[in-house]
Amino acid sequence: MSENLPLCLFTEGRITLPDQYQDRTVNVFTLPGENMPAFNISRDSMNDDETLSAYIDRQLTLIQKHLKGWKQTERVPVVLGNNLLQGECVHASYLRDGKRLFQQQTVFNTSENKILVFTMTCTAILTDGDSQQFQALLASFCFNT
Repeated sequence: MSENLPLCLFTEGRITLPDQYQDRTVNVFTLPGENMPAFNISRDSMNDDETLSAYIDRQLTLIQKHLKGWKQTERVPVVLGNNLLQGECVHASYLRDGKRLFQQQTVFNTSENKILVFTMTCTAILTDGDSQQFQALLASFCFNT
């Protein structure tokens, strides 16, 4: 077995992925109770020679086509960890099953066009406290060594 094969770490353990497999997992973190924000972490890849901003533009175009009632309210710079990465945060809402969902979604290029996306979603309008909690989550990020 090659020592260069990707190692996939997760809460319960770790696995070594076969050659050329890509991590497309989504981690979802919830808190019991109604109208409580949920967090998720997902992964993607940018196209070769694509900037982070162009990747986000492309994804927003797709989202607008596929999510009913999409309303973007803000798009601002954001930092991951202790100034480890610069990214962008999109604030938006959309309809699912006739109910409006509110979210903040941050996007970072970790290396070699590998994208890491952190999302906070809630069925209630996100409060300043929710945003502070999300910022604290982002600030707590550090790379595995």
